[in-house]
Amino acid sequence: MKTQLSLLAIGTFFLHSTVITPAQLTEKKLTSEVKESVVSATPAFNSFRTHRQGKLGVTSTWDLSSESGIMHYELMRTYEDPTDPYANWEMVALTPVSNARSYKFTDSNVFPGYISYCVMAKMTSGGEVISPVSTIRIVSH
Repeated sequence: MKTQLSLLAIGTFFLHSTVITPAQLTEKKLTSEVKESVVSATPAFNSFRTHRQGKLGVTSTWDLSSESGIMHYELMRTYEDPTDPYANWEMVALTPVSNARSYKFTDSNVFPGYISYCVMAKMTSGGEVISPVSTIRIVSH
């Protein structure tokens, strides 16, 4: 009998803990509205592309909608699976902001295989905005 009452009490606790009141719903809505306004103020990448530049290497080009609050860009590369959280990303180039909104860098130190690149925009606030990953396959030099 005690076991049945304990299970009933636990079930009742979980039932009550998942109920959301209208006040909480409004609070969550307001929080998401604030988050959306912060996200819309954050610069976004319009494009990020990589392509083989003959025997010279791989050229990465990127541009942003706005450079407001960005200190510099770090072009990153990995020869490992880019979706692996333990992938070893290395910085290939550090590019200062020049208010050009469009940037290009040629990585001449590449080896055959799959290479993934991304750009990290370092913000003055300490945050960062990361571009989508672009992967290219180098067959041979």
